[in-house]
Amino acid sequence: MENYDLSFYDSKAYKLTLSVVMAIFFYAFIVFFLPFGVDNYDPNHDYDIYFFREIFYFFLVLILCSLANEFLLRPLFFTKASLKRIVLWSLWTLLFLDTAIFFTYNFLGNWHDLRFSSYQGFLRDVSAVLIFPMTGVFFFFRYRSLQTRMEHILTEKDSAVNPDRLLHFKGAGNKDEITLASSRFLYGRAQDNYVELFYLEQGNEYKFVMRGSLSKLVTQINDPAICRCHRSYLINLDHVTGIKGSKLDTTLVLDPFDTMVPVSKTYREPLLKKLQELKVMG
Repeated sequence: MENYDLSFYDSKAYKLTLSVVMAIFFYAFIVFFLPFGVDNYDPNHDYDIYFFREIFYFFLVLILCSLANEFLLRPLFFTKASLKRIVLWSLWTLLFLDTAIFFTYNFLGNWHDLRFSSYQGFLRDVSAVLIFPMTGVFFFFRYRSLQTRMEHILTEKDSAVNPDRLLHFKGAGNKDEITLASSRFLYGRAQDNYVELFYLEQGNEYKFVMRGSLSKLVTQINDPAICRCHRSYLINLDHVTGIKGSKLDTTLVLDPFDTMVPVSKTYREPLLKKLQELKVMG
């Protein structure tokens, strides 16, 4: 992950979103579940204006402390994100916000539980709540950053490699062999002990089936545009025109028929590097 683009972590949008989401998530969690002895303020659990006003103090303290932590304190310690710094800063953030919430809880309760053992419990319990919005915001921005980079590369990509270069596929049998111009090959799909190769012929899509494994075919092809994107799929990056889906369900769109080919998490970064290489070559 050290080689990933983490610049989004230093953006104002990320810092603001993180602060707002954590405050809203924690406020909603308290209102619905009444943890940390919050129901002691209202044993009858009456959801009235007074109750929401009292709980709203947690929202204000959390969002103000988080904004101060992200915009004022973080620039004093580092300006460029790395995996190690993100982990360390996340741990500090949880400690800082847990402490602020602990003192807010005691302030509202007339300092009735100002004990170190209680503080330790707050560190554990509040961190267990805040870790969800914290990781959720991080991975949302991480995915959006990767998606933007991939779409940009697809937009700018212009391969300088000869589109008529030949690709030779050879399977396990004597007749399991085919040679195609790179511009005609679309993608390959593994099916049990067979591999289906999809290619263009006079504007139409055809399929050639051969015995063998996709892994062996990959080792045969030494071409910058041919890339594995899934355990069961091999694609020609020259035909990729778009990306759809989410982090957990990403697909590539191939021309000329808008064919949808899945991308697994394992191959996302290698695929992105391949696209970057093609952009440089163009």
